[in-house]
Parts: sequence; structure tokens; C-alpha cells
Amino acid sequence: MKKTYAILAAVAFSVLLVYWMLPNRYFEESVFPMQEGVVLLGYDDQADGGTSEISMEVDENTLGFTCKLGADTTKSAWCGLLWNMDPDSQMVYRNWTFVDSLILDVEAFGTSEVLLKVWTYDPDVTDIKKPRSFRLLMKELPLKEGAQRLAIPMEDLYTPDFWYEDGKVDRELNRRHQETVARLEIAPGWNQPREKKFSIKFKSITAKGVSNLAFGTVLFIFLFLTIVAIGRGHKYRHDTLKE
Repeated sequence: MKKTYAILAAVAFSVLLVYWMLPNRYFEESVFPMQEGVVLLGYDDQADGGTSEISMEVDENTLGFTCKLGADTTKSAWCGLLWNMDPDSQMVYRNWTFVDSLILDVEAFGTSEVLLKVWTYDPDVTDIKKPRSFRLLMKELPLKEGAQRLAIPMEDLYTPDFWYEDGKVDRELNRRHQETVARLEIAPGWNQPREKKFSIKFKSITAKGVSNLAFGTVLFIFLFLTIVAIGRGHKYRHDTLKE
């Protein structure tokens, strides 16, 4: 019996040693400055008869965006920034499986909130010819005036009720699909005043994370060793009582 426990202890020590020697699987991808193959667009509602106005300035280190929503309250008004990560519709998406946070270095003026939207390909509901059929993961981001650094946990992003309702999607289809990120969007907050110009200047937007795969594997092995040890202990006591 002692020999069995010694072997199990040696296996456990070896697992810990290998885990300690493994490199950390950090993930980091820059949204801005942009990766090759990504297209950045600024959009407004003028093509649909709206009167919102935008301007955008981009250089190697800074992305500036200003918007003033149209005054006519009988019409919907919108504007925003859109990073299209699959501009040719080739279904070549960004894999953010290991992303746990989005980090934004930003300056804001004239607004107290923006909407962060991540659109992912969902094979159960997405038609690549219909952008709104991509699964929406969204989070309202409170802002203060001036420069700030925001860290948004990916787990805080949620799929809003209106996405299910607009697409007539079964609510049981709730998988996030972080392995197929197609677009990232930043839009004005829900209560952004009309005819009030706001501006946002981005210095960087980064997707970051670390894989827990190795840690999970170690936990599984230790669970298996524990079960084996308990089983051997029960068998040893049972055999001893029989004798």
C-alpha cells in the first residue's frame, strides 16, 4: 500500500514540475492600432435620410471620432465606429477564445457613455449576408471627461433581449462564440443628447487574456489521482478486514 501511495506522490510531483515548466499562454491582439486585414469604418444615418454628422481622423497612434446626432426626434439617429475583421466575407474570423478582457485607452468629451459591441458568427442563426444576424455581445461603458483607461471583462458582455426578438432567435441558443469574432463596434450610449457633439479619441484598444487549459489539465489529473488513492485505500481496508 505504501508503494502505491509513493508512486501516486511521484506522479503528482512530476505533474506539478511539468506545469511549472510550461510557458504561460498569454493572448494579446491589438484592435487599434489595427491588425492587417481589418477595415475600420465610421458610419452615420445620412444614407437612410438622417442628419447625424460624423468626422474621423486616423494616424498610426491615434483614432479620433466625433459625432452629432440629428435633431429630428421623429427619426432614429445613429453613428459609430466599426472594425470589420472579415471585410471580404470569407468567414476568416478572429479567435478570441482566450480573451478575458478588452483594454481601452481613451479620451472622451461630451458623452458619459458608449456602447461596446462585439459581433460573433453563430452557425445556428447567422447568415453572413445579414450583418445583424451575427450574435451580438454588448456592454454599456460609463465614461468621464478626459483621459481614462478602461478594462472590460469579456464575461460582462451580454446578448440583449432585442437581439433575440429582432432575429426571432430561440433564447436557448445562448453560446457566446468568442472563437469567431467578426466585428467590433463602438456607438453612442442610450441617452446621448441630440445635436450635442461628442468626441472620442482612442490611443489603443487591446484584447487580452491567458489560457487556463494547462491549469485545468493539472486539476483533472489530481482529481484522478485522488480517486485512485481513495479507491486503493478502501480496497486495502476491505482486504484487511477480510483477513
